Amino acid sequence: MKRLFCCCILLIPFFSQAQELVNYRDTLHNFAVGVPKGWDTWKSTQAPAIKFIAQRLLADSTQKAPESFNVSILSEPASSPDKIVKKLLNYTGRNPFFRLIDSGSIISNGRRTIWLDEIHLEPNRPDTFFTSIFLSYTDNKVYLLSATTLLPFSGVYAPLFHQIGESFQTGKAIRKERLKIAFPATDKWKMVADTEVDHFVTRQYLLDHETPENWSQMIYAMTMENVKVPNIDQAVKSFADAAMSKSPGAKVTVLRKENLPGHREALFKIEPPAVTGTPAPESQLYYILQGARSFHAVFIAKKAAVLSPDYTKTWGNIFRQSRLINE
Repeated sequence: MKRLFCCCILLIPFFSQAQELVNYRDTLHNFAVGVPKGWDTWKSTQAPAIKFIAQRLLADSTQKAPESFNVSILSEPASSPDKIVKKLLNYTGRNPFFRLIDSGSIISNGRRTIWLDEIHLEPNRPDTFFTSIFLSYTDNKVYLLSATTLLPFSGVYAPLFHQIGESFQTGKAIRKERLKIAFPATDKWKMVADTEVDHFVTRQYLLDHETPENWSQMIYAMTMENVKVPNIDQAVKSFADAAMSKSPGAKVTVLRKENLPGHREALFKIEPPAVTGTPAPESQLYYILQGARSFHAVFIAKKAAVLSPDYTKTWGNIFRQSRLINE
């Protein structure tokens, strides 16, 4: 699915003192953090509390380096940053190979974040690890960012870890322009992803009984913040070219288009060519819209070679009845 919206990604990295970081925001779990450019990122499927992982890749290689960080979220009703730090130190203090090196606090996004630098050993590992921990408390939840490397490299990476920690923000973001989909009452849809990377927001929806590994229909909604498209034909062409590059011969049908200065929108579908033996062909119906401040695109993908007129009409109406809101 990535190929379908890669043409829309607008990454505007920011450069701080020592390292270029790319802003990553998870609006489903309400946190944002700067990720060093070129690091690999993924979400844990084995530890529910860990919501995000990033790890440095070795130069010119897909092999991972020792440096990494993760973001965990735990429920801690009626607590405070100081109480949680005391609880954390009491727990880690049971490890005779744990030593706190330094600590302090910073203000990030109007909230106090406590940081700890420590060294420790891990079971069945001969190495000594250096870790910087950043702890924030919001909405009865503790947000933990833990960045780790091997102790001999701490002098190099500790400043970077603190740079990442200073970019760490928790809690709900300011209200922004979004396209609210008018989902039909006949089916129940669930949001399975909601992320923001440098002003590029994506939301993914599935039918309630389906999974990302096994689905029949899937909806992607995208917002490119602070982007204005001067000509809606250019936007249609960008999506069509992305589809054609992966599936030469795909059929693009424009169903509706308005290209006025105060009203730019388009509804179109992309259907793959008929190829004998091709498993699970996938067709998409797109709706793109220029908002007052941002550009929006939403499409529904269906595992079918063609989209029927009834299906196209139903979902075309759903998308066009969707409205722009600030949330």
